[in-house]
Amino acid sequence: MLKKLKTILLRVTISALSLIFVFYSVRGKFTEGLSHLANIEIIPLLIALGINFLSLGVVTFRIDMILAIQRIHLSFKRLYYLWMISLFFNLFLPSAVGGDIAKAYYIYKDSGKKMASVTSVLFDRFFGLMATISIGFFTFLLAHQHIDNPKIGQLLFCVTGVVLVIVLFVMSHRFSKPARLLLLGIFPKRFHEQFNKLFEALDLYRKRRIDFCLAYFYSLLAQTMFITLIYFLARSIHIYLPIALFFLFLPLIAVVSMIPSIGGLGVREAATVYLFRGYASLDQAVAISLICDLFLYGIGCACGILYAVRGGASIRELERMES
Repeated sequence: MLKKLKTILLRVTISALSLIFVFYSVRGKFTEGLSHLANIEIIPLLIALGINFLSLGVVTFRIDMILAIQRIHLSFKRLYYLWMISLFFNLFLPSAVGGDIAKAYYIYKDSGKKMASVTSVLFDRFFGLMATISIGFFTFLLAHQHIDNPKIGQLLFCVTGVVLVIVLFVMSHRFSKPARLLLLGIFPKRFHEQFNKLFEALDLYRKRRIDFCLAYFYSLLAQTMFITLIYFLARSIHIYLPIALFFLFLPLIAVVSMIPSIGGLGVREAATVYLFRGYASLDQAVAISLICDLFLYGIGCACGILYAVRGGASIRELERMES
């Protein structure tokens, strides 16, 4: 219980400090940023909304393929619903329960395969991260001469290096075997069965290289759609920036949002304002952050209402998710 409270306190503190930093950085410009929202164009907003639900279909195809490798077969409708409610869990719960844990929990409830459900969702997250970083990295290579901030390139190269190491770990038995021996040597014996099941799952994915490439393609398509969505949100409030900036900055914002916080609150806004203020006015950078938050939290609220209408979860069930 104490550990759980410390985790929640850490997340709340990071979000609070990040929001304080944002408000301090944009002092005097926050009202001007809000003024951009006064005349929202409905057509770009509707386009963004449509892209959002189409991209959910793409990632549903991806998780369906990943689950099939583990011999878990759920309907497209069920998986699409789990993706929708994960948007609610990602944003609104200040604990260790996130969208990925909620998806894994409900897939396990439907299939009865605990470790297979967890590893499938982990792989799904990994493919999303790999595609996100790939887009940012190649955009930087194409447009690096126009980027004034050297920290952007440094961060992208570091994160890309980490992702490549993980890819080698997943796809190469030569790399995964020493890691397996190391983990089994470090952790107590009660964890050995779980680690063995994890590496057995890795072997399954390693033998399905075509499926691996297809999942990566789905991820690239989904991330491209999400970035385009944000581009249209900016256009809906009359901010017209080159779309290449969104393809460069959104992957970095996604990485920063993984910092422990309340669903990325605070750190996401700080990263958005920091990156876009170099290529737009400060009030425009604030406005982009605000419209993104309104959209994401609006979708999250709608998905939460759908979840509640369909039964929701008890406090005890949420605790089981964390366990």
